[in-house]
Amino acid sequence: MDQFYVFILHNDIPIYIIATLGLFWYFSQLIRAQRQLRVAIFNLERETNTQIRNTALIVIIILAAIIGGVYYVNNQIAPTLPETLFRDPTPTPDIFRTPLSSPTPLLTRQPTTTPPLVPTITLAGNPGEPADNPADKTVPGETATAVGTPLPPPTPSVGCTLQLNILEPRNGSVVAGTITFNGTANFEDFGYYTLEANGPQTSGQWASLLGRTIDQTVQEGFLGSVNLSEWQSGPYLIRLSAANQAQNIIAQCVIQVTLQQ
Repeated sequence: MDQFYVFILHNDIPIYIIATLGLFWYFSQLIRAQRQLRVAIFNLERETNTQIRNTALIVIIILAAIIGGVYYVNNQIAPTLPETLFRDPTPTPDIFRTPLSSPTPLLTRQPTTTPPLVPTITLAGNPGEPADNPADKTVPGETATAVGTPLPPPTPSVGCTLQLNILEPRNGSVVAGTITFNGTANFEDFGYYTLEANGPQTSGQWASLLGRTIDQTVQEGFLGSVNLSEWQSGPYLIRLSAANQAQNIIAQCVIQVTLQQ
């Protein structure tokens, strides 16, 4: 069904033009048939013009419904669709053009590499401030945690309530690729909500994940999705902010996830 909506959104202008031209044509047919019926004398002539009039009425109703449907999809359905539907599909690699790596000789020992270190982060006391960089607060004698070893418990979420929360992904989870966010943003005087991230890819700044604000409430449902396959790996803060009708931020929910590629 989502693909049908995307087709309508990509072709809404041609649909409007064709439907409008059809309306003009069948309105003229309707008017002409009405005039012919006023002066018609023979039954055959009356039947013919009655059929033309009825056909014109049916087509006019259908075309008006099409125009109304396209308008409804543009104004009501489009804001709720995930942005991934509007992105160009990823091209399939051509195995005959992609250069292949040289085969590894048998019985050849591969050099081992030191596993990368995974830093941990601490949530800021104020959700609006970027998190401190743990690399700047190294304690003598401490060593970084290597990949494959148990990670410390995640920092507790900040500011999340029953009216504003992120249910998926859970706080402290490991994510990759396209991430779907589910949760709740529903309270009185609701204006809109936004999703933002703060981590290695954003250089310590809050960056919008959806690229826009969402002005529809959500109750334990779909908040949005984003493809982070090209982002740097590491820990990220995810912030769900909500504003009232006066466009003022009144609540924020912050969780921590780890992005791995």
